[in-house]
Formats: sequence, structure tokens, C-alpha cells
Amino acid sequence: MPRLLLHIGHPKTGTTALQSVLSANTKNLLNEASVLYPTQTEPNEYKHSFAIPWLFEVDNAAIRRRSRLSGAPLNEMSKQYWRSLSTEIQQTEHDVSVISGEGFWSAARQASKEQQAFARNSLYEIADDITVIAYLKSPASYFLSKINQKLRNFKSVTLPRGDYLSAAIKSWESMGFNHYSWRIFDRKLLTNQDIVEDFCAHYLPNSLNTASLTRDGIEQTNSSISNEALAILEEVTVAHPVLQEDVYDKRRHKIIEILKQSDKAIGGKNRPSLKESAVIAILNRSSDLNWLKKRDLYFPDIEQELINKEPDELPSSFTCVSDFCNVDTNRLADLRAETSKSIASLFRPAPQFFFWSFQRRN
Repeated sequence: MPRLLLHIGHPKTGTTALQSVLSANTKNLLNEASVLYPTQTEPNEYKHSFAIPWLFEVDNAAIRRRSRLSGAPLNEMSKQYWRSLSTEIQQTEHDVSVISGEGFWSAARQASKEQQAFARNSLYEIADDITVIAYLKSPASYFLSKINQKLRNFKSVTLPRGDYLSAAIKSWESMGFNHYSWRIFDRKLLTNQDIVEDFCAHYLPNSLNTASLTRDGIEQTNSSISNEALAILEEVTVAHPVLQEDVYDKRRHKIIEILKQSDKAIGGKNRPSLKESAVIAILNRSSDLNWLKKRDLYFPDIEQELINKEPDELPSSFTCVSDFCNVDTNRLADLRAETSKSIASLFRPAPQFFFWSFQRRN
């Protein structure tokens, strides 16, 4: 049987970009390097997280949103998806297969021991040598990305677990696969500062020419918006609670696009950032840093002096952007003026037209 590379994320480490490139180059991968990235699934979905509900009996908001299913229908779809994915692997001649889904990251931690065993056995039915791979992002950097992503998806933000990294890693290592590879996700450390180049260089055969991989038309991860745009997004969400309801609403995407375009038009410092006090507090609540240090895993974006500083009191839960992020009040005012009319127009009642029929007099 072929070897299996199981890429489990974690979130906000370029997973979508990697999956998009691999799925867009299935023929090149197979012909040049005998690498199979399964795409002939039912339903058709190249992010392999759809297999998680069947393998681990857990799911998450991203899986439910992407599949538009929940409960028993989601589990039945996941079962069918896994069967089609595993069939493609078993019926295609190749040396290395790649399964990738960032939802796998927390699945092992959330699953029961019995379900972990089921997932392990299912994976060994399609491979006799399995390597579990994850890229790790530093706690403060991950939290900043999480704030941006959650608010752009009109979801609530929670503070990160102190053992977010170690708990997941321990759960996966307890499952007893052949190999584990934990790499730091930092542009300075990635091959050519690129997640695709790095993954190919470290895990795929040397026969693969990465320059031949197309990146045209691939799905891009949603780009971040500024702290000021996030503050406006909070205001809009409070004014229009319907945006948080678990139903499709095309206005969400339009609001984000208005904010993105206005962010560019306003200019200035539009990269999201955390307050130093928030960075210090997040680092101090993380028990993972010393645990990872014992494994010679370090995050280059973390300054030692910040770890040693006494943290200010952090709210016990996420309150609002301005409590955690640097918000420029002048830029916020300019952005609000730039976006208010366009956003408000999305919530005006649709105009009603009335037609009268007139009878012609003889």
C-alpha cells in the first residue's frame, strides 16, 4: 500500500492555499511524483475535513457551513465521502497519498478513545505507513488571525486555550501512528517563505518540480481587514443581529467587500495588530511555550522580554476589538464615513412597485 501523509492543519497556517494548489495540480502530482491528492469524492470537495464526522464523530462550524448539513444527514454524507475518498486511494496506482483538512487538528482531542481507534483503523486500511503533519502558529499570532476570521464570519470570538497546541499534539501522538512532524509556521522559516514550497520540499518526492505547479484560479483564504474595519464590523453586527443567524445572507459578503475596498482606499496602517498588553497576556496564559521548547520548537515572532513581562489583567472573555487591538480613532472615523452609506443601503427595504390595469373604454 502507498504511504499516507495526513496534514491536519492547524487553522490559520496556509491550509487553504496548500489544498488549493494540490487539488489544482492532481495530474502533475501523480505523473511527476506518484503523489495522489484525492479529488474524485462524493460529494465533490477537495478539503478533506468532510471525512471527520464519520471518522471521529465530531464536526465543527466550518464543516457544517461548507456542507450545509448537520446532525444525521451530515454523518451520512461524511460516511459516503470517506468511502469515495478511500476508494480513490485504493484504486489509483501511486506511492504517496495526501489527505489534508485543518478540522483534523482538534478532532483527535474531541473524540472518544473508541472513536480514535476507529479512525486509526480506517486510515490504516488505505496505508501501511502514516505520517501526521501539522504547522504550528504562535499563540498571539494565531489569536489575532482568529479575531479577524471569526468577526469576518460574524461569529463570536473566544480566548485561546492555554494548551491549544500541546493538547492536540498529545492526542494525536497517543493514537500511535508511524511518524509525526510538527513544523513552525513562520514566513522566515518556510522554504522560499511559502507554505506550498515548504510542504513539497519536506514531504513530497524530489522528482516533483514545484515550478510546474499552477496557482491560477485557486481558492484564496480570506484576506484580513484592519482593526478599524473590524470595529465597524462590530457596530454593524450589533445594529443588525440578523447577520449572526445561522442562515445564508448575501449581505455578509458584500459588507466585507465594502470594508476591504475602503481599507485600501483610505490607506495608512491597515494591517491588523494586537495591543502589546494583549500579546503579553496571551503569551502568559499559554502553557505550550515551555512544553514546545523542550521539543526544540520555538516561535521566532515571540520576543523573550514579552514573555517575562508581568501581564495586565485581560478580560475573562473577548469583549470588543478596541480592548485587544490597536484602533486608530482618526482612521476609524475616515473609514466609517467612507463605508456608512454603502453598508446602510444593504438594509433598506426593497422598493415596491405597483401596477394598475386600465380598461379601455369603448
